[in-house]
Amino acid sequence: MNFEIKKADWTTFFNNLSKRRFEWMTEVEVLGDKGGDQTLSNGLPLNGITVETVGDRTCIDISVGETTDNHQTHNIVNPMRVAFLAGDDMHGDVVDIEEADGTKTLIRLTEPMGLLVGIAEYEMVLAA
Repeated sequence: MNFEIKKADWTTFFNNLSKRRFEWMTEVEVLGDKGGDQTLSNGLPLNGITVETVGDRTCIDISVGETTDNHQTHNIVNPMRVAFLAGDDMHGDVVDIEEADGTKTLIRLTEPMGLLVGIAEYEMVLAA
């Protein structure tokens, strides 16, 4: 179910989401008329999403990546709307952030798969 987050709850929502989805794999995509649709990153783990408000100006910062060489921060200045679609067995969560000009930033979050460790069976042969 897709639901809109009230602006007064954005900070709490993103703080909780960042803790619960820390290191989940992400895809960050921007959909807009100015530059067309662009995938900014794909397959990087979530570091966190923060909200900063100074006066009338609000900024949402999305941080993804593993190392200083492989990371990205995307800033959304004065967003107008935030919506969340909880994932199911087939799809991960989606955060939809909309700006005043209609540009949307979509953040897809997918739970990382656990490391699969195989078990090998060995026979011991005793030398006589």
